[in-house]
Formats: sequence, C-alpha cells, structure tokens
Amino acid sequence: MAALMNVLTFFNHAGGVGKSSSVRDIGFTLGQLGYRVLLIDADPQANLTDWLGVRAIERDGERREIELDDTLYPAVLGDDNEDLTLPEPIRVHGMDLIPGHLDVATIEPMLPGQLMGVLRLKEALKPLASRYDFVLIDPPPSLGQLSALAVIAADHVVVPVPASGKGLKGLQTANVMLSRFQKANPSLKLSLILVTQYNDTTNHSRESLSQMRAQFGHLAPISSPLTYRPALYPDSQLHGAPLPEFARRNPVSEEIMNVTRQLLDAIGVKPQGRPA
Repeated sequence: MAALMNVLTFFNHAGGVGKSSSVRDIGFTLGQLGYRVLLIDADPQANLTDWLGVRAIERDGERREIELDDTLYPAVLGDDNEDLTLPEPIRVHGMDLIPGHLDVATIEPMLPGQLMGVLRLKEALKPLASRYDFVLIDPPPSLGQLSALAVIAADHVVVPVPASGKGLKGLQTANVMLSRFQKANPSLKLSLILVTQYNDTTNHSRESLSQMRAQFGHLAPISSPLTYRPALYPDSQLHGAPLPEFARRNPVSEEIMNVTRQLLDAIGVKPQGRPA
C-alpha cells in the first residue's frame, strides 16, 4: 500500500473537460491496482455519483434517496461544537464514495462565515489517513467556495484539459487560481496536466497538444492523451460503470491505465501489483 494517504483534486473551472469521468476512471483503476480509494463528489451536479450508477442508498436491506447528510455537508457545515466528520461512504465498483447532491450548493454561500471555512474538508480528511491510500475529489466547474474547499483539501491537483484552444485558455486560468489556493495550503502541488478529448485525426488536437507541452510543460508533467470517444463515454455514463469496467477489451482501458501510472509516477508513488 501507499505509505501515506494522497489527496488529489481534479480541478478545472470550465465544464465539459472530462473532469468527473477522469475521477471515476482513474479512481477505479487505482482500485484495480490494489489501492484503497475514496471518491468525494463535491459537485452539486453530482455527475460522478450518477456516472457510477449510484441513484439511491441501500443499507440494512432498505433503499432510500441520497440526502444532504450523506454528502460532504456534515464535515463542512456541521455543528461547531462537534467533530466535523464525513458520513459513512457508499461502496461501489471497488471504491468508497461520498456522493453528491444538488443541495451541496447550499455550502457555497454559508462557507465564508464558518470558522476555518475552506480548511474544513482538509481537517475532516485527516482521521481517514490509515483507511485510504487515495482520496480523489471532484469539485464543481467553478471558481467558487466549493472549488476552493476541494482544492485546499488536496496534496495534489490534477488539471484535466481538452486538447483544444479552449482547453489551453482554461489551463492559464486554472494555473492562476492554483497559485492563490497555495496561499492557504502552501504544500499544494500541481502534479499532472491530464490531456482529455484528444482526436488524433485532426490538426487542431495535435497542434493544441503541442502548444500545451511547449507552454505549460514546465509547470507539471503532461499526460499521454485520452482519446475522444463520443460513443463510449456516454454509454458508460448511461450504464453507471467506469470505462475500464464497461469496455475492458477496448484500447481506452489501456489509455486510462497508462495515465494512472503516469499520475502515480508524478506524485512519487511506486505502482503496486497488477490489475485485478
């Protein structure tokens, strides 16, 4: 197992960049490699939760809807007189999950008035250090308080970036914001630029990837690209399954494994074992 719990937040203020699907698929692959993985859906859209097939909670033979107290809410806006802790997670696809919910958005306006505000999730994760090797956090695509909460809680930031002109522009903004977040968490590190939605049949994708390497390669390692697959990604989302599980024999599984190993190398963790 990893010597320490590594907390990684996948951050990009722009939507539609492959953030939630990357958290899902890389988290699943880490689990397949034998690591203990917790996913935290901090996005009120709750795409990560939905794309893992979690639409309700089943415990003790009972099935009910996901509620706000099942999310990160108790660890962030709980009673100040009590220890702020995360709820018991849901077990899904070999990982643990703190699900998302639309009402997580209520954290946004209330957080600035709380003692320790954006540091609360970071503190709530500390008691889990012996339980998990990796915590992967999926914040909303925004520059608001929820994103700050998620990024400041992390040791490492992964920035998913589409291989496009839009992706390059978004990466510039994400880098500026990270420098601000580092004031609240000086140990925070941009550990990987994750290239998504790459289409090797177009000059635009190839040129965007080349510019990304030239302009931003000094900031952090740039991953091998995840190919744009307009059929597979929506299908896996519809079926509520990580892509490496949904399409085991497809080259996409090897791409995700390669990216996962590059991430491990970037954060200084030696890969263990073989896929289950």
